[in-house]
Amino acid sequence: MSISPGLRRALVSETGPGRLLRRAWYVGPQQCNLCGSWVRFRESWIGAQLIEYGFPYPIDDFETLNHSRYLCPVCRSNDRDRLYKLYIDRFLPPNGVRRVLEFAPSTTLSAYLRGRDDLRYRTADLMMAGVDDVVDITDMPIYPDGSFDFFMCSHILEHVSDDSLALKELYRILAPGGSGIIMTPVMPEGRFDEDPTVTDEAERWRRFAQGDHVRLYDRSTLCSRIKQSGLELSLLDRNTFGDKTFKRHAIALGSVLYVVRRPTTDAA
Repeated sequence: MSISPGLRRALVSETGPGRLLRRAWYVGPQQCNLCGSWVRFRESWIGAQLIEYGFPYPIDDFETLNHSRYLCPVCRSNDRDRLYKLYIDRFLPPNGVRRVLEFAPSTTLSAYLRGRDDLRYRTADLMMAGVDDVVDITDMPIYPDGSFDFFMCSHILEHVSDDSLALKELYRILAPGGSGIIMTPVMPEGRFDEDPTVTDEAERWRRFAQGDHVRLYDRSTLCSRIKQSGLELSLLDRNTFGDKTFKRHAIALGSVLYVVRRPTTDAA
């Protein structure tokens, strides 16, 4: 079906009428748990880019990615956002004030978190415009030790030259007993690749799956590096949330959520 220029402009508009029109235009069998819309989720653009740059692995090999039903056409949330919302709804109920920090905030999820009266919510990033705090995640002196009860660090570590420094800082700013989400692109075992000295964008796409990445994790490497920082780690998956819930919200059944916790007593 061809779309007139006027209808196309309305469908991409972020105004209220634009959102209502998208909700009707893209109505479908699955639900976005951030905006509540029942929609046909849209495919990710990343697959075409990976093919163009010669990435050697199938896109379906990524651990937490539903590339064919990736984006909500109404609120623009992606499948990771929907997974994080499942965790927040279950494990961060509004039963007390929490200090929350989100790195490289997702627009839709950020709006939801900022709207919760029980959260003292801040955003941070080194490059992104409009965040509360401009920080280098490997060195965050503006935050005293134990500043936050919960953080979200989604798809950051693969950009950082020294991920061990970033993880140590995440440990430091988290209050004892506090928790967080750490997510990166993850491939099957044996495909870990890392070289911060590579600066060519095309080569980074080919090896690390994006032009500004410096490594590609497999699960064991990511888990090992997280634990080396002193953080405890739990992996939550379909057994935690249920196959039916994952399917309803277009989250790939192989998705895994990496949840960390700072021990209440630091190791000697």
